[in-house]
Amino acid sequence: MKTYRVPREEFIVPRCSQACPAGVDVPRYIRAVKEGRFDDAVAVLRERLPLPTVCADACFAPCEDACAFQQYGDPVAIRALKRAAVDHGGDAWLTRVNQAPASGQKVAVVGAGPAGLTAAYYLAGQGHAVTIFDAWDEPGGTMRYGVPAYRLPKDRLAADIKPIFDRGVEFKGGTRVGRDIGFDELTKNFDAVFIGCGAMAETGVSLDGADGRVLSSGGFLKDAAEGKLVEIGARVVVIGGGNSALDAARTARRLGAAKVTLVYRRTRGEMPAHPEEVAAAVDEGVEILENWAPGRLIQDGNAVGFVRCASEGDGGRECRLVYDEEVRIRLDADTVIVAAGHKADLDFLGGAALESPAEGVFAGGDAKTGPDSIVGAIAQGRAAAEAIDQYLGGTGDVSETLAPAENEVELTALDRSVIPRQEMLTLATWRRTSGFDQVETGLSPAQAKVEAGRCLNCDARKFEVVLNTENCKECGYCVEVCGVQTFGPADSFNSKGYRPMECKTSDWCVGCFKCFFACPDFAIDVSEAQA
Repeated sequence: MKTYRVPREEFIVPRCSQACPAGVDVPRYIRAVKEGRFDDAVAVLRERLPLPTVCADACFAPCEDACAFQQYGDPVAIRALKRAAVDHGGDAWLTRVNQAPASGQKVAVVGAGPAGLTAAYYLAGQGHAVTIFDAWDEPGGTMRYGVPAYRLPKDRLAADIKPIFDRGVEFKGGTRVGRDIGFDELTKNFDAVFIGCGAMAETGVSLDGADGRVLSSGGFLKDAAEGKLVEIGARVVVIGGGNSALDAARTARRLGAAKVTLVYRRTRGEMPAHPEEVAAAVDEGVEILENWAPGRLIQDGNAVGFVRCASEGDGGRECRLVYDEEVRIRLDADTVIVAAGHKADLDFLGGAALESPAEGVFAGGDAKTGPDSIVGAIAQGRAAAEAIDQYLGGTGDVSETLAPAENEVELTALDRSVIPRQEMLTLATWRRTSGFDQVETGLSPAQAKVEAGRCLNCDARKFEVVLNTENCKECGYCVEVCGVQTFGPADSFNSKGYRPMECKTSDWCVGCFKCFFACPDFAIDVSEAQA
């Protein structure tokens, strides 16, 4: 089969890497997996992620939402391939790590979650002495106390965290800034301070008549993570529709609740929780009730009342809810768990705004953005490390070259046959709810190589989309079928509401030919530029 080579300098940043907040070079580590070079795949990941196992286990993979293979079938299982890399790869990357000499500068990090740990890792690599202060006894933040072990086992989290402290980072757990040590002490005794505390403070339990039977999802998950005995009874009602609510419901099943009902005020499709988590909860026996808002806790009979509600307008989470007080239900409940939302606890700042912080004070992660993803917090921690290093007189360049150089890629003409996605195996449902063993069991090396073979190598492959403007009637069919990107400038539309058909050689096209086949006027041609 004819092949051609593409030098690295001609590569583009593909859609999957653009969608990753941390900017992971996705096709590069997938190619390493395809060739069985799992050590190199891990090294590519660690060039952007100091917590690759965490992301392999607990990331919701925005990269997959952007995968161009969706023009043919299911997106490439990018997170599963990350999991395969960390499962089957080793620590060869450690031999390539560069450690800068001591700078004599000290940095305090508030919060040992993904943002704080990431900032600490890169700042320590630049030679700065870093101390992390955290209110909880063990490092990890949400990753340890909010993400259940069936998604992220604690030993896998510990393996990711160890290299951070191996760089000399000091950890002071059980130390709440503002109570055990003043924030002014940090600004006085350290050359820079990074505020990276996560959004672990809950926004409140809005349930009339709440008593001891009403738990917050965050407190409940933290107690479960610490192995504390949580008496919840046989009947549990969870109120909420986010990932914390789903985690609480699935955890309650594992703690022995025979009946767990999750109640959400909108529809299942409008839940902010990831669809895979919703489906997994249903598989594990969690019942979901849609369009019910909580009313009062009913003391007589251990029940909670709900009132019917619906979105006004065309639906969607931005629409106003309308409540029908005449339609009510009551659910028996030994325990009610409320997932009411989270925010960062910034009381130690004394009301100071993060938008205009004091000299030498930086912020990132949930403390700055509000609740975000783990990989988003990692990206914020890295960006903060760059800014802090520059502030302390460094270059601000925290980049690492941990994998062998990839100077070129050899490609064959694109094979458009649809290869089924290799899904990760999971524990049988009956085994899941009997304990906290990790649900996903990963891909075998053979499965990983097959799945990696589905990658289109969008960073190196180029296609030409040629438009015959004389024949184009601007019907917009090509726009409707394109699964990657519509044509033309983002701010320009024609009278029919479509962007002008101004196609030419495109950095985003992967040659699915849907536009060609959709064109009734023979105005479009697509060809692989170098095949």
